[in-house]
Amino acid sequence: MTLREASKGVVKSGGGTYNIGFNGGDETQFDAQNLKELQECWSEFCKDEKISPGCVDYVERVS
Repeated sequence: MTLREASKGVVKSGGGTYNIGFNGGDETQFDAQNLKELQECWSEFCKDEKISPGCVDYVERVS
């Protein structure tokens, strides 16, 4: 699923640390102020790692 779909009700404005699970077992973590910033981080990560941005399994807020 997309990051937007997986992050509904999870990502809040004001900043936080988020785990993104993807590809059925991989995970990465980003600090972001809001959904837009998290999407930018994810997009760059996907380009660098050559993975599809639509491979998100889940998004969880760590702090």
